[in-house]
This record gives sequence, C-alpha cells and structure tokens, in this order.
Amino acid sequence: MARALITGVGSVCPVGWGIDECWQAVVAGRSGTARLEIVEVGENDCKVAGQVPARDGDGYESSPLRLLDFYRFAEAEALERAGLERESVVADPRARAAVASHGFAWKIDEFTAGRRGEPVGGIDLSDFVRRPQQSAHEGIGADFGDRYSGITTACSAGGVAVLEAGEMVRSGLADIVVTGGVDANINELIVAIHSRMGVLTSHNSTPESASRPFDATHAGFVIAEGAGVMVVESERSVEARGVEPIAELSGWGTAISTAHLTAGSEGGEIQALAMQRALDSAGAGPDEVDYINMHGTSTEDNDVSESEGVRKVFGAAAPPVSSTKGVTGHLLGGAGALEAVFGAMAIHSSTLPPTANLNEVDPRCCLDDYIADRARHGACRGVLSNSFGLAGSNASLMLRQP
Repeated sequence: MARALITGVGSVCPVGWGIDECWQAVVAGRSGTARLEIVEVGENDCKVAGQVPARDGDGYESSPLRLLDFYRFAEAEALERAGLERESVVADPRARAAVASHGFAWKIDEFTAGRRGEPVGGIDLSDFVRRPQQSAHEGIGADFGDRYSGITTACSAGGVAVLEAGEMVRSGLADIVVTGGVDANINELIVAIHSRMGVLTSHNSTPESASRPFDATHAGFVIAEGAGVMVVESERSVEARGVEPIAELSGWGTAISTAHLTAGSEGGEIQALAMQRALDSAGAGPDEVDYINMHGTSTEDNDVSESEGVRKVFGAAAPPVSSTKGVTGHLLGGAGALEAVFGAMAIHSSTLPPTANLNEVDPRCCLDDYIADRARHGACRGVLSNSFGLAGSNASLMLRQP
C-alpha cells in the first residue's frame, strides 16, 4: 500500500495570508479574532468574528468571492511549495482534488438577499440549501471534472477532505491530490443561525480573547473564515520529482454520533472511537503521538467531551494538547484542513503551538497538559488532528514524520 506524503501547504486565516505568517501567529498565540466588521448583524447576535484582513493589512474587504479568493491563494501557495504547477496537475490523469466547505453561503451578497426573501437570478433561499455542493464548490474544482470531490460534512469537512486525499493516494487511485478546506461564511444568515443555536461566544466586549478553548470561562466559538490546503502525494511521485515531504498522512478515522446536534457524545465515546480508528489505520500506538491538535471549539460541550475522549484513548499518559482556534477562531468547513496544515507544521518545525487565551482550565476538562503557557520546542514524531462537527460527524487524522 502506497504512503501518502504531504509535500506542500498553504493557508489564509484571520492572522494573515500565507503559511509563514499564519504559523508564526499560531506559535506566538497571537489572536486574530476581532469586533465583527464585515456585515451588520442582529442586536442579539454575536459581535465577534475571525475576519481575514485585506491583503494590504488595512481593514477588511467584503466580497462575494471571498471564499474563492481564499482558496485560490492557499492552493497556489501549497502547489508552489510542493514544486508543482497547477496547469500540469489539472492535466494529469493521476491527479485529483478533494476540497471541503461548510456548504452554504459562499456568495455572500446573494445569500443575504435570499435571507431577506429576495430571489436572486430566479433562485430562492431554499434552492441554495438544497444544493450546497454547487453553491459552495462552484469554481473551486470544476476544472478537475470527475476527478474532484466536494466535501460538506459540517465542521468535520476539512478533516474528511484530507482523509479522502489520503485514501486516494494510499489505495493507488491517485499520485497527487490537492486537498483542503475553505469557508467565508461571515454573513447575516450564518451568524444569526449560530447565534440562535447558542454556540457562538458571548464575550462580545473582549473580542481578541473571545475564543477560549478549555478555559473556565469558555462561552462559545468565534466564527471565522479562511483556507488551508495541502498537496498529498504518493511515494512514487515524490521520489520521481526528487522533493522532500514535510510530513506523512499515515492514518485516519471517522465516527458518527446521532445523540445531539451540537453536543459531543456523552463521555467522549464517539470522539474516542474516531481517534482510535486513526491510530489503527496508521498502525500506531498511543505512545507514538507527541501532540494532539484538538477540535477545541471553546464551547463547553465540545471541550469537555473531547477531553474525555482523549482520556479514553490515551489514559493518564495523554500527550500535550492544544487548540489553535484560540488564535484563528472556527473556520467551520475549513477548520479541519487548516488544523491539519498546522499539524504538519508542528512536525516539520518541531514546535507545539499553545492554546491562546487559556488562563484557568475548566475543571471538567480532564487532561493534564493543554499547553497553556507558550509554544513547546522539541522533536514531534506524530500528531493527531481532530475535527468534530455539528450533527455528530467526527474525523481524526494521524500525521507522522516522513
């Protein structure tokens, strides 16, 4: 069975454009969440978001093509770092693409009009909801034709897209897969929906520290936007091109819970199952994991149940964990891919990023080390990257040194 090797990564998130800028902020624990500026929302809606800054760093640019802009930038960076040209990849019959998104409003102006009951081009709001693949993925992978997969499994979608890329390479179906996740869902409708669900932060007066994974004062996640993209290649392709991979995508696992729309499974049972399946897929033992990039949304239900799930798999010897959402906020469908990129960077740079805004661990979070102070430096052999979504869709990725 072929190995799946990561040869290039790219990113856009609320702390900047490009993996170097994003990774430096994550390692420093420098938050990118701020007062919501892109759109006007209801009086009782959340007023904090993780907004991608304009390319010149001056304010924010609201555009109906934000999603495509983010994805194209991250994709171009990942391909450049892998030493590949997009045109040749698209033309290669042994190349594919698998990209995730939350699945709804990537055309912000049209979707907002739909919320107000104004049909756009003869299409009303219900049509957008009924065809999320088309509305989210139009323009991202169309040039790959039937070699493109669009993933829309809520907040686990980014992780699921990456594991699909791994499946394609490891099974021999493809030699090169461009994979990742992207979202640009900061708009009236999505903010209103999540505010009504009670999952967004209530820390409106302190936007920079509103995302507080595992903290005793965590009070909901911060909705964010951006993209994470990676190039996954077979060992044959890597050797033929003479490039050095930065990490190996060695295993993955999924598990579904139908217990509750927003809460994790009781005791972390289903999250634990996804993590254990990832280890089994990689042929790895718990002692081979040096770090876990947690889903860590800053909601009480997730932070507690995910911690319980880790405890079930690793026992008292659980490795250090952190959530980079303290810096980036929650990219929804793009989160899992961006965090897999960060997992690969942790291995490549021998650096474990901290959990930003963690001052006092919630006593119900049962692990010993949430990397609450500053980044750690030292060899990192293996990383688990968790992506747990609404409606109980859970995915876990195992990354290793190449």
